[in-house]
Amino acid sequence: MKKLKLILLLALTSPAVYAQQKPDTAAKTKELFVNAGLQYLSNLTYAGRRDESSVPVLLPSVTLVSKQGFFVSAIGYFDLNGSKSGTEGLSVTPGYVFAFDAKRYYGGNVSATKYFITKSSPIILSSFNATLDGQLYANPDDIVKFTAGISYRFNKNNSNDVVNTAELSKEIFALKTGVDKKSGLKVTPTATLYAGTQSFYQTYYTESQVTRSIEQPQQQTPINILFPSQPKQTIITQTVTQQNQREVRQYKLLAFSGSLPLTYTINKWQILFTPYLIKPFNQVDYVKNTKMNGLYFLFTTGVNVTF
Repeated sequence: MKKLKLILLLALTSPAVYAQQKPDTAAKTKELFVNAGLQYLSNLTYAGRRDESSVPVLLPSVTLVSKQGFFVSAIGYFDLNGSKSGTEGLSVTPGYVFAFDAKRYYGGNVSATKYFITKSSPIILSSFNATLDGQLYANPDDIVKFTAGISYRFNKNNSNDVVNTAELSKEIFALKTGVDKKSGLKVTPTATLYAGTQSFYQTYYTESQVTRSIEQPQQQTPINILFPSQPKQTIITQTVTQQNQREVRQYKLLAFSGSLPLTYTINKWQILFTPYLIKPFNQVDYVKNTKMNGLYFLFTTGVNVTF
């Protein structure tokens, strides 16, 4: 299975990041916000899963967000695989960001993403047709933010998957700059747990009774040589054991991710860097039939501008 929300890797280019920011007085009169960004991912991963063929990617993006919370985002995927580098496709995501209170301590977002990526692409999203995503968050008194999410994935092989996320995060301003103190360096320690369906092949054995006839060779005598006859047969029953495989789909714990997003804001510009440590669970290499649950590191870095 090219295996389930991008372990926050696309969160930095997600429209929800910008739409949930508290608008200032000037922004209240603005009907449409535009955000453009460019991001580098050292290894494109999905729900704590990565394939051996996974490669670094460059993600140019543009997002339009209305004052009412509706948005549409487009992301391009450029494979940085040495001499085999090339454009792999794009995705388009319309959606809606909402809040239940004026201070935006409680809210969420819903979206749908359509992928236009070649099936032979080495990036892990190439097995997707589309996804439906939803999130709810609670951040009482701006102390600790809890986010729960669900993603329903439509695969190109006509099998669908569901992935759930549970996340804890805390925004910490390490440095505030500017006249309004809204610029500066922000650190957001984040822990994310992933669970969802996945396909794997289970080996099982069947036994069957097979009837066989065994020929009994004749003794070589002068009479048998001159007058050959049909050989005698003995009928026996044998037990035959056969190995089989079947595809099984189960809901399991997929991965745990710890990350430390760093955001430096200068007026309308944001410089981003996020390191990740990811521990996958219940992951199997189907070629070698061995487990692949080792801890691994990746990072993302980029720049955004909103106008």
